[in-house]
Amino acid sequence: MAGPDLRLMAAVGASRAVGATSRKLRLGGGTTLPGDFARALDPGVLRKLASSVRAGVVLVTGTNGKTTTSALLRTLVQGSGLRVGGNPSGSNLLYGLTAAALKWADVRGRVDLDWLVLEVDELSAPQAVAEVCPRGLVILNAFRDQLDRSFEIDQVAARLQEAVLGLSPGAFWVGNADDPRVASFESRGTAAGVTRTLFGLNDPGIGHTMLPAVVDSRSCPRCRAELEFSLVYYAHCGLYHCPQCGFSRPEPQVGAETVQMKGPDGLDMDVVGQAGWRAAVSVPLGGLYNAANVAAAMAAATAMGVDPALANTSLAQFQPSFGRSQLATWRGARFRLMLAKNPAGLDENLTAVLALDKSPVIAIALNDGVADGRDISWIWDVDMERLGTTPRLSFVVSGTRASELALRLGYAGVSSDRISVRPLPAEALSELAGRALPGVPVPCLLTYTAMLAWHSLLVRSGSGTPFFQAT
Repeated sequence: MAGPDLRLMAAVGASRAVGATSRKLRLGGGTTLPGDFARALDPGVLRKLASSVRAGVVLVTGTNGKTTTSALLRTLVQGSGLRVGGNPSGSNLLYGLTAAALKWADVRGRVDLDWLVLEVDELSAPQAVAEVCPRGLVILNAFRDQLDRSFEIDQVAARLQEAVLGLSPGAFWVGNADDPRVASFESRGTAAGVTRTLFGLNDPGIGHTMLPAVVDSRSCPRCRAELEFSLVYYAHCGLYHCPQCGFSRPEPQVGAETVQMKGPDGLDMDVVGQAGWRAAVSVPLGGLYNAANVAAAMAAATAMGVDPALANTSLAQFQPSFGRSQLATWRGARFRLMLAKNPAGLDENLTAVLALDKSPVIAIALNDGVADGRDISWIWDVDMERLGTTPRLSFVVSGTRASELALRLGYAGVSSDRISVRPLPAEALSELAGRALPGVPVPCLLTYTAMLAWHSLLVRSGSGTPFFQAT
């Protein structure tokens, strides 16, 4: 009988001390630094921790929706009576995954969980699969993001394909049938014994017939001919076929039907499985993209053995994740914090806000930190021209690149008297508080580091909890 793994135990002990010190000294939330130290002491720490999870690990990746889908999936698993953990703070590089797993480990390095559901950065997904040997992998989409880091969409898709090919026999993966890049992965082959479940939107009433003016992917992933779309749900996701090679959108095994958007904080839908089950689901999230996230979570949950009949009871109590339609208060005014970090994300958030929100003012904050991507040229690929023809709205722009954002709005036809430039978060929040309608949350569309800055300010004022305390 093997004795205790002293190297692993040292890594666990050191990580706890580092995390506690980091929080005490306010150096951070302890969501990555403990992972740094643990991996230095024991490079195999993540593999060892993952192997002790009773049922296994599920990784959730893709460009947009990772945090929300992971939280939805954990909610579904927990609602079935199982013990589940994850990285709800959103620290999704390998050090963050390690720190999250360490949080659930005992002094011997054993993780007392049935499942560990971790969101993982799309470019880090292949290495995460190699280290964790997950039971499941969820791939949501492939969009452009952080162009100075991930370059164009083909780079993102190639890394996601590599992650699928790295799965071990007996694993499952869940993919988006509506995204041509993700749906094509099977055609390039998967590991022997790996099963695939596709999810998608199956409600023609919520789609439209034209692609947005700027989309991330128009070409066939097989032959590079231009795809033809008969229905578009959002971005380049919808019903498509290639007139040259015949590649087309496959039928999803799990689909969201009869989708109804009930304002900015509510969705009703039927999620239907080809296996013969149907679940009526209500979830306190807004936006069409969140209907896809729910379908993804349901597809993964059923692959994990969760009874879909429990879904509505579980998801009715769901709370939005940090910065993903999260509500907060500042000086008596209400705000809805919405991450918008790339063209697809900002475009779809604007679509949801214009259709569902009643606020006369919108905040948009643009930063160019390392975590955001230094290249902000992507804002010119967002359909802001529709804002110029919506005179009821005014805008407060903020962040380190607020002036460039104001310029973009000006070129979109928004008159200067409708744009207020407030680079600092406190300035922006103060102005918004004075212009907010009673009881109507102000939509705040924020890039990643802007989200952290705004949230930190709100926490210091007593609204909300630190992101590293997310559950």
